Amino acid sequence: MLLTFAIMNLKRKEIVSYWLFSGLTIVILMVIIGGITRITDSGLSMVNWKFEGTLPPMNDTEWQVEFDQYKLYPEGAKVNTEMTVSEFQKIYFWEYLHRMTGRLLGIIFIIPFLFFLIKKWFTKKELKKYFILLGLGAIQGGIGWFMVKSGLIDRPSVSHFRLAIHFVAALTLAAYIFWMILDIREIPKGNQEINKYSKYFLGVLTIQLIYGAFTAGLDAGQHKATNVISSLFGYYNQSFQGFDIFNNDLNIQFIHRMIAWGILLFSIYIWKKTRNTNLKKEGNIVLSLVLVQVILGISTLLLDVQKHTAITHQFVAALLVLGTIYLIHQSQSNEKIQ
Repeated sequence: MLLTFAIMNLKRKEIVSYWLFSGLTIVILMVIIGGITRITDSGLSMVNWKFEGTLPPMNDTEWQVEFDQYKLYPEGAKVNTEMTVSEFQKIYFWEYLHRMTGRLLGIIFIIPFLFFLIKKWFTKKELKKYFILLGLGAIQGGIGWFMVKSGLIDRPSVSHFRLAIHFVAALTLAAYIFWMILDIREIPKGNQEINKYSKYFLGVLTIQLIYGAFTAGLDAGQHKATNVISSLFGYYNQSFQGFDIFNNDLNIQFIHRMIAWGILLFSIYIWKKTRNTNLKKEGNIVLSLVLVQVILGISTLLLDVQKHTAITHQFVAALLVLGTIYLIHQSQSNEKIQ
């Protein structure tokens, strides 16, 4: 009887972990689609935040109505004044796909959760974690609306502050899901020193993610890097203009680069700390992702922010967050897993 119960409990945990992993995959996919939406300037193409229906405009008349509505708002009225319906359809596609993927994510989370709830697969302690998860998902949807709204009133672009909140909230959701998966599937190895440094590293990384979002939101990466030295260290004679570190695009790009070098040095330090421990694999993952991310950052500038490079840069940023979460989880003491 006890053996049967243990097997059933194991199967339940496996099923729940696969469910969480499917949700994590969709969240990361949304981060990628969100990056494409941003870099193609598609985020303000859907001026109505509709919760009913799932179909886009289906004929020329419906497309014209949608396009006419778009032209009543700042981006359509001030920036894309010469845009055709055909061009509008291209940017509409990415925002539509982004929103529909968000709805899919909601379905993937809510329906299985209700099934598990009815089956009583969760303890009261576990239920608290899953309600937090659903709450984070709902908050992310609200932040998306809050961000888009900032570009539909009197300015033809979204607030870079709200964009940063949206981006960091998405990665927070991904990190929370990944932590729950690790709680089910992994046993922490315990190393207090590395755990402390990895948490500090996550803090610095979060600041970098915010400045990355600022850079994207203000198109700060569009300032051309003429050579490798320029792309590495800034523009020397115009790197800092005053003390505005939140709105000046050149300052923001410069800070983003400098933090990147700090992160690289920090990741090397942590890697050296993990080399002779049972956390060597986790340290290798973090350092490898940082190196790839630095190369992508430099390439993004040298290639004048080509879409595929910039989007890959954002994708690897998400992977780096998960890699850091993995290191934090595995370096915690076994007692904290519960």
